[in-house]
Amino acid sequence: MDIDYYEVLDLKRTASDFDILNAFRKIVHKFGMEKMNEDETNCRLIAFEAYDVLSNPFWRSIHDQFGIGPMKLGVYVDKKKDIRRYLYHGDIFATYKSVYGSTNPYTHIIAMLSKRKATINVGIRLDVKKIPINLTLNEVFYGASKKVDIPESDGRTQCFTNLKIPKGLPANSEIVHNLTDGRTIIFITNDLPHKHFVRSGQDLISTHTVSIEEMLYGVQLIVHTLDNKQLRVKITQVITPSYQKIIRGEGMPAYGENCEKRGDIILKFKIQISHDLSLIQKMICKTPSEIEDFQN
Repeated sequence: MDIDYYEVLDLKRTASDFDILNAFRKIVHKFGMEKMNEDETNCRLIAFEAYDVLSNPFWRSIHDQFGIGPMKLGVYVDKKKDIRRYLYHGDIFATYKSVYGSTNPYTHIIAMLSKRKATINVGIRLDVKKIPINLTLNEVFYGASKKVDIPESDGRTQCFTNLKIPKGLPANSEIVHNLTDGRTIIFITNDLPHKHFVRSGQDLISTHTVSIEEMLYGVQLIVHTLDNKQLRVKITQVITPSYQKIIRGEGMPAYGENCEKRGDIILKFKIQISHDLSLIQKMICKTPSEIEDFQN
């Protein structure tokens, strides 16, 4: 079932930035920042994610138009048909600090007791920076936690963050990471070349070169999958340039809730044409008369 972030934070769809901020403070007061049981931890994580989206004008508008499912799978945002996808970084302390200016969960309480207001950013995004991040197919296949460098606002120093890569994350996804200084970093994923496969959605395409003889009489291949299986694939029919062999259920995992489902491996073929015409004639033609006809 699709979740509505307004319902999660008990807000109306016309809620102002102040309403959203106040709802977040109620969530912090309700759950706190300490360790809890699994159900409460999941509820808190969803609530923090809801704030992360609704406090960002761009992602709030995408959520309002399309809902959570399409927002996370990807939507077209302009005439160039660029796809934007949302993924929460999962760090509740980073979200907390973006609001209160500290990861100490008691900062705002101390400030209230001393009659001083805690530092609060209400939906302020000081800067948005896009950073490409290269992923191997194995990282996307299994999911990964990737340590990435982020330039500090002074442009000279670097900080590090652990970025969670979920299974089956589509290529060219945008992972939004909100920094404690108010900046927003958007990581744009890119598939690194693989020695055997090219990804196409959930499918993995592998291209094999075959000789004229293999084209006509068949070939047996050994396909190495990303989960280290060796599949023996026997092809007995004539291989044409458009022929494809599909191995079901051995491709990439689906992204999201259906990550147990997998795409296919698609084998494509290039035919290596021999420069020895006499050899080609002998293989194609059965009788001398057929060879003579071929030459004519």
